[in-house]
Amino acid sequence: MWNFTAVGALAVFAGARIADKKLAIIVPLAAMVLSDLFIGGDFTRPVVYAAFVCMVVCGILIKDKVSVTNVALASIAGAVIFYLITNFAFLYPWYPHNMQGVMQSYIAGLPFLRNMLIADAFYGVVLFGGFYLLERKYPAISAGRI
Repeated sequence: MWNFTAVGALAVFAGARIADKKLAIIVPLAAMVLSDLFIGGDFTRPVVYAAFVCMVVCGILIKDKVSVTNVALASIAGAVIFYLITNFAFLYPWYPHNMQGVMQSYIAGLPFLRNMLIADAFYGVVLFGGFYLLERKYPAISAGRI
């Protein structure tokens, strides 16, 4: 399934749970770099990486208010921002440079957005839920963020 990865959820999680903002940005980008070493990348990588940084920012915005609702909202907002940024970038090489081309690009990206939303929900539960269980088992973790 295209665009069903943990990177979006990892970006939101890193923003919400890693105290050092630079490290929070590095974590999902490092995952992308490692992935790109194996599956390759293209000229759109800088735009994709920037879109993941925006997802980290969505996590940072909920860092002091982590709840199921806020994680869901940050994940949805992050995925939509990612979709808007990346599909606009894909406009240049593959679609006419007019409003019809913009609409074609965004319509073509809808299946990828759907898959990202599903993946972010699944992996978000794994990451945030797993961290919650660790906090309950090891209370010292909840004394501060990572």
